[in-house]
Amino acid sequence: MQKLAIVAVFGLIAASAHAGTTSETIDFSLSGFVDIFGNSTPPIPQITGSFTINYDPTQTYDSDTSDIVVHYLTGISVGSALGFTYQDGFLEFGGIQNDSDIVYSNTNDLVVAFNITDPSHPQFVPCSTPGYTCGNFTGSSLVDAAGYTQVGSNTAWFYGAPQSTTSAVPEPMPASLLLLGLVGVGLARRARLPQ
Repeated sequence: MQKLAIVAVFGLIAASAHAGTTSETIDFSLSGFVDIFGNSTPPIPQITGSFTINYDPTQTYDSDTSDIVVHYLTGISVGSALGFTYQDGFLEFGGIQNDSDIVYSNTNDLVVAFNITDPSHPQFVPCSTPGYTCGNFTGSSLVDAAGYTQVGSNTAWFYGAPQSTTSAVPEPMPASLLLLGLVGVGLARRARLPQ
């Protein structure tokens, strides 16, 4: 089995604009696409993008184009305006021609699905997640609901990625704080020892 070259980069910054509204900036880089039918080589090897959405996490959005700013999208041409669909922590970004949460064959379209229930640790949504129709074709937790279609083709290409590709990176702890913590643990243990 050929090993896929995979890159996944996320940046997520959350800030409160005003009560109830959140601003999220998401950067992504996709490669290692796989044909849902396993027949063709993906014509586009890499797609990168960055966008910011302003939304209320308690509300539902469908193909919203007014609360999104697309900073860049490289590697693909999409045949319609870009927008987002959001509900209960799940966000889909893509062309609104077919709805921003789905792609159809024979269209120049894109969809990238994110789980942002924990904004500090965004993740791609695997196709095997119930409700994601790409699972009807791939059924694999190693293929994510991030893919594209092209005019003149009856297939779609989805991002083949292990689910462990995104993780929050903890802030490095200064040596002085680490030393202080170790001293505190030592003193606490000593206080518990019987005399």
